Amino acid sequence: MSILIVGGGKVGGYLAGLLVAAGHQVTLIEARPDHETQLRRALPGVTVVAGDGADPAVLEAAGVRRVQIVAAVTGADETNLVVTSLARLEFGVPRTVARVNDPRNSWLYTPEMGVDVAMNQADVVAHLIAREMA
Repeated sequence: MSILIVGGGKVGGYLAGLLVAAGHQVTLIEARPDHETQLRRALPGVTVVAGDGADPAVLEAAGVRRVQIVAAVTGADETNLVVTSLARLEFGVPRTVARVNDPRNSWLYTPEMGVDVAMNQADVVAHLIAREMA
């Protein structure tokens, strides 16, 4: 499967590594030039593209029209929403996944905004911790 990840931080880099190890074709967009070189070294088999994933031209250059899934996992909710909206509504990507950084923004992550799956990490972790406390 061909997957595009926007955001090459800890979550994006780790996700890219997992997906490549599982045999998927992965392209990763990273906005910070100093991280781009590190990602290329750390993630052989991943195509790393420098640029802002919220820019339609960067998405196009990264091959957004031929992927099956876009995962927006940056540390900024507004970026993740723009990426998924563009991927779905402008480029017709079949499936989108977005990272929710601030739980108060969860209500924005809807199919109408181009999000199929919203991963609210604070909610997931809090529920796991609460379950272990019971």
